[in-house]
Amino acid sequence: MNALISRTSASGLIKLTGRISDYRVSRESASFVFTESDQTKLGVVAIAAALAGMGGQAMSTTSNATALEEEADYVEFNLGEKIVKGWLWRSPFKNGDYVEVAAEWQIDHYETFGVCRPEDKILALYPHCSRAKTRHIKNALKWWLIITVIFETTLILSFATDGWDDFLRFWTKSFEEDGAWFLSGMAVAFGIAIFSMAKKWMPFVNLAEKVFKILNLPNASNLDLVKSSKNQRKNNDLPEFGSMYFRY
Repeated sequence: MNALISRTSASGLIKLTGRISDYRVSRESASFVFTESDQTKLGVVAIAAALAGMGGQAMSTTSNATALEEEADYVEFNLGEKIVKGWLWRSPFKNGDYVEVAAEWQIDHYETFGVCRPEDKILALYPHCSRAKTRHIKNALKWWLIITVIFETTLILSFATDGWDDFLRFWTKSFEEDGAWFLSGMAVAFGIAIFSMAKKWMPFVNLAEKVFKILNLPNASNLDLVKSSKNQRKNNDLPEFGSMYFRY
């Protein structure tokens, strides 16, 4: 099953509960980050590159346009008389599990975006969903600060390797002349790049927070599943625990 997933809004989420029956799961490929619009744009760029005689660039762009898929679990199961289907990054569930499901009604089934097993606080979500909005923003700011500090410290040290006197002299001089503008400019450039990446992930962040709230998870608006799962691994957890499914 190869598919481009066109939306992650899930505006009509409701909570379902019950025991899983007739459980089926298959590892499939789909494009979750790139939309149909993204693929179309890449295809247009590839055609333009080919017409301009840029054969290698056209081949590379075409490859990107057709290789956007990543793997996730497509699950199908019943909760009583309700049919549930949907994508989960990794599904550790089985028949007989009592679960709470965040789902949206489609034409003939409920489409799930998150499944929780309260017994052991296991939670599996739609791919790339793991943090609420507040945590996502804090994480982006953290990485902006880390990358900026590492880059600028490395740059300064590369010009000041002859001892602390030269190091301090270089630091002082950089702020007296144009060095400070360069350092500030790089910080802004990193900030713009990270902002762009964080914005690209916002549909997943908004969806994750909706699921957290529908499932009545504690501290739903400030939940970071990657962090909450760090010290909760158990012997029977799959290798993907903490990255593709979690404990809250």
